[in-house]
Amino acid sequence: MSKTLILALALLPGPAGAAEAAKDTIQMVEYFLKTPIADLPAGSVEQFLAVDPESLPKKLRERYKGRRLELYTLKRVAQGKKKGTLRTPEPDCDAPKDAKSGEIGVLKAAGYEELFETDLVCIERESKCTPHDLMCEFTLQIFVEKKGKKKISRFFMYKSDVMMGIVAVCRDEVRVGKQTNFFGVMKPLCQH
Repeated sequence: MSKTLILALALLPGPAGAAEAAKDTIQMVEYFLKTPIADLPAGSVEQFLAVDPESLPKKLRERYKGRRLELYTLKRVAQGKKKGTLRTPEPDCDAPKDAKSGEIGVLKAAGYEELFETDLVCIERESKCTPHDLMCEFTLQIFVEKKGKKKISRFFMYKSDVMMGIVAVCRDEVRVGKQTNFFGVMKPLCQH
């Protein structure tokens, strides 16, 4: 056979080529799931993020979604640090779709912490940010669950979001024997 014919046959999609590519993709996903984020190859991150979760085996899907959300969230946190402490959120802003999840299990796998309603009230008071601002400028995610006829809101924020510093101070105020804040705390503020 000629070299051109062999090359043409090799480029045709087929069951062997498709299975091999899926196996490579699964191996890459497994590598990304077991490797610490700091040790991931930067050149392969975009390829990892482009994987369709539905094409993966069921046992990998939720963990994949969690790692993908964590990578998008880390990118968002890094971009937020460049903005500084004074934020001016746009009234019609929307949180990036890739940094959202509709599944609580995925959020927890990605490193999000659940907040109490008192935490959210404290963040709003200390930062002058509304929940909408916190979703646009920071990593707040709100879930509304129906329990019978009642609607219950649950709040989640990424563990290394700068607003978690305010949460820690708010929670510390409740404890007996808290330490004084001699030097003050540099906290983000929303300007409207």
